[in-house]
Amino acid sequence: LLPNREGAGVNPGAASEVNEFLAQMSNCSEAGVFIMGATNRPKLIDPAVLRTGRLDKKIYVSPPDFEARKAMFILHLSKRPVGDDVDFDELAHMTEKRVSSDIKFLVDEASRKALRADSKITQAVLKSAIQESKPSVDVSEIDRYEAMRNSMNDGDGGAATRSSIGFQF
Repeated sequence: LLPNREGAGVNPGAASEVNEFLAQMSNCSEAGVFIMGATNRPKLIDPAVLRTGRLDKKIYVSPPDFEARKAMFILHLSKRPVGDDVDFDELAHMTEKRVSSDIKFLVDEASRKALRADSKITQAVLKSAIQESKPSVDVSEIDRYEAMRNSMNDGDGGAATRSSIGFQF
């Protein structure tokens, strides 16, 4: 909705739309309006959006940590026919830097493989699915996001004042 107005290839119509949106956003909290935005392409957002009075807080949501990945495997496999050999800790270790949609895809892919083989979802089937797929977000892109977070939030991304986000059982 709010593309950067500077640079080549910017549609003049889009620039006027961004200007209007920014005017409406300015100090809208005084009218009791709360605005929240999300993106996976922060470099494309117009810098004026990030000024005080518009989007005051910036929070980087990193890929899920070990415990969150483990919990996602448990959650996504909970209602499926799973073999006794499934090691959730090993699966969580094998999927470092994978995002939540990757975990869901891996479980779905393992389920399809097990269905074709007319068997339960085993550790071997899950490992095969992991080895045959690539993470949807490149590690270098995650590194860029983390560097951006550090530059925007004095290095901690607000982590010191924010509770953990993720799954709990």
